[in-house]
Amino acid sequence: MRVPVLDEDDWWTDDTGKMLRNANDEDFYLFMHSKRYMGALGDYMKVGGKIPVFPRANHGVWLTRWFDFDARDVKKVVAEYEDHGIPLDVWVFDMNWHTKDDWDGYTFDPNLYPFPKDTLDFFKMKGLRVSANLHDCNGIHKTESQYLAACQALGLSPTNPGSSTGIPFTLANKSYVNTLEDVVLLPVEQMGMDFWWNDWGPNETAGGTGQDGPRLKMNPTIWTDKMRVTDSIRRCKQGLVCTNKRGVQFGRWGGLGNHRYQHGFSGDVNGLTWPNLAYQTYFSATATNVGWGWWSHDIVGPGDDHEIYLRWIQLSVLSGISRGHDRGMSAGVCHNDWPTQTTDCSIVRPYNVPLSWREMNIEALRLRSALVPYIYTHTRIAFETGVGLLRPMYYHFPDSPEAYPANKNANLGQEPTTRQYMFGEDILAAPVTKSAGCGSTRGVLEAPCGVTSQNIWLPPGQWYELHSGMVYTGPTTIAKGFAAWEMPMYVRPGAIIAMSPATRGTGRASQQYDAMDFHIHPGMSSGMTRVYDDDGATYDYLAGNYAWWKASYNMPSSTQMTFTVEIETSGNYAGGDKIIGLHINMATPPTEVMQGTVAVPYARYPPATGPFWTYDGEKLAVIVRFAPIAMGLTLNAALGFSAAPANWAVNGTRLMMARASAAKRNLDETRVTPGATTKIAHAGLMQSASLSDGLSYAAGHNVTQFFSMLAALPANYATAISEVTALLPPANATCPVSMSTDANNAVRTPSCPYGLTGKTQGTCCDACSMDKDCEAFVFETDNGMCWLLAYYSSAVTAQNRTTGHPAKDNRIQYSLDLLTKM
Repeated sequence: MRVPVLDEDDWWTDDTGKMLRNANDEDFYLFMHSKRYMGALGDYMKVGGKIPVFPRANHGVWLTRWFDFDARDVKKVVAEYEDHGIPLDVWVFDMNWHTKDDWDGYTFDPNLYPFPKDTLDFFKMKGLRVSANLHDCNGIHKTESQYLAACQALGLSPTNPGSSTGIPFTLANKSYVNTLEDVVLLPVEQMGMDFWWNDWGPNETAGGTGQDGPRLKMNPTIWTDKMRVTDSIRRCKQGLVCTNKRGVQFGRWGGLGNHRYQHGFSGDVNGLTWPNLAYQTYFSATATNVGWGWWSHDIVGPGDDHEIYLRWIQLSVLSGISRGHDRGMSAGVCHNDWPTQTTDCSIVRPYNVPLSWREMNIEALRLRSALVPYIYTHTRIAFETGVGLLRPMYYHFPDSPEAYPANKNANLGQEPTTRQYMFGEDILAAPVTKSAGCGSTRGVLEAPCGVTSQNIWLPPGQWYELHSGMVYTGPTTIAKGFAAWEMPMYVRPGAIIAMSPATRGTGRASQQYDAMDFHIHPGMSSGMTRVYDDDGATYDYLAGNYAWWKASYNMPSSTQMTFTVEIETSGNYAGGDKIIGLHINMATPPTEVMQGTVAVPYARYPPATGPFWTYDGEKLAVIVRFAPIAMGLTLNAALGFSAAPANWAVNGTRLMMARASAAKRNLDETRVTPGATTKIAHAGLMQSASLSDGLSYAAGHNVTQFFSMLAALPANYATAISEVTALLPPANATCPVSMSTDANNAVRTPSCPYGLTGKTQGTCCDACSMDKDCEAFVFETDNGMCWLLAYYSSAVTAQNRTTGHPAKDNRIQYSLDLLTKM
């Protein structure tokens, strides 16, 4: 160890700016844990310090953008998030917030923010935490609002402070650092700035930190990270402004030990490409090896590829920090063709995309908001154990070769199995990191058009697939097709995942838990979980003021379940009444739901307040909301079921309904859904698509009908596949023997030009043939007009057959893929 362990008011240099170190001795620590990786991290924290529990709000959804926002603009963006029902918890000002005298700055630009406290008050009113970008490399400029006060504090002449532009950046000088923090930045913090974004600025030897050459230098990043996290504690200890607010910073990696000063900014993404997206999954999980398991990556999409933007958002949902950010690619020269619409600019607002993509972006971000209790609990676990939220597969499965890269030297050890990871203790995440491939030659996609194939390694044991409801037994590698909205997530059998029921609006993550939903997944007859709770913002947790929610269930038989929740408080932690929800996935309708000795009533449509139970046919889940309980009391509930859960997990009932609904919606856009305009004997696609809503109704009104509807799904789904397949012209079609006739049996002689393709108005006919080449043209009548519908010949194969409408072809094939590539 080259430098001493420091307290919050200590520094790495003496009063002369010389770095402190042992003169001749080095301390070595040897960790020998074999494959007990998590145990090694726990011991490392005993030497290197604990991972702090940083504010709960920072576990939610962030937004920042390098753009010249003014006070009105930022309010408009927040309103847009609210209008679209998108959660937002942290606003970060990029460098445009400050004066433009230099690349760095510490003073609000008065042209943009004439009343900065008023702007920050707006964010507080919305429940948002606020941060701002800093580049500390050029010191305190003469134009800063606190420049004269800083000179006075340092005993410098304002006219000759050490450089022509102002006070030089001297990170090795403790007096300079304290002046920067307490004289220059503290007034901004007192206006409402919660924490700082320590962006890159200093070079590797800046501010006097490179005193021993390149190998033994002290990284300046960890200096700035340390001072910004510990400022509040130091100030209080020194008798300055005293606050109990947790310190946190948003900055780059400063080397070993930086885990004490969370959390991370990975820098500007080097190109919006699929390989870069794939690398971030591997990079994020392995960072836990040094306690840095909360990376924040730039979540931004190219203007011409909404698919990769969606997948990047989905990755952020399953990352340490979920932050939308654009480093400048959404403005500037990309708009040079104005007012013509451009696809050259990147996209950072998740709603600034076509409808289909917007819905999926929003759905993903709401999932992030819902997962905050689960994520925040794992930050507390990291505080206690040193094990972060994202974990390489070998942490939990050290004896499985698949958990390790087969070739550690090839592609930085990246392989499909090393790009998946455990997201906490109960969820295996395998983000999709490649394109479905259908949009490469068709321009910008208005909607998804393909299914992405991906192999996923499932370790030993059973795994419940969240989006499909299917259960797999490992160890095995499965080859799956994933639709754009599907995020590969696998839960341990019987796991209980705690989630927030409130996922819309601003500031949700910072709010106290007044309600909690517990999601039980199939596979075990009993299970339990615990959820960490504190005030989310102060250091009171270090004094023992917090609570643990403990939830458990037991199924003494296949038709009985008991469910219990108790909240154990510690220290002075207190809270109001709590509303507890229960979601039992892949369950049959209950015959009774009891809270203590009181029956919980059924409601087809949940009331705004009060207890109820209902059924979600889409998720095949029983949903219960219980009457509120007071802190310190225990919820005891019991449920009875009419029958044991069916074998839905094997046949993919939930997935079939979801895929059928998506396939129908896709075909509805061009009015070619089987049975939509012409009555057919058995509308398999329609019935499969509408089944989930029917199940939601029947579960509370006619259980016999509920089961009969379910039993019909496999046959209906097979019919749906046949119906959609029939929309395409038959493979190896043959030419008609004779010309078709009209109602009067008169032969029609339409004009069918050789090589005609596409939807073309023509003379009404059924078919025509050419002398030189056997081809067929099929027409349809629509609102009295005749349109070319199909074009094929005897040489046509299943691979290249076409209806004559490229767009219609694409839709039909995509719907068929949805139904078959599962």
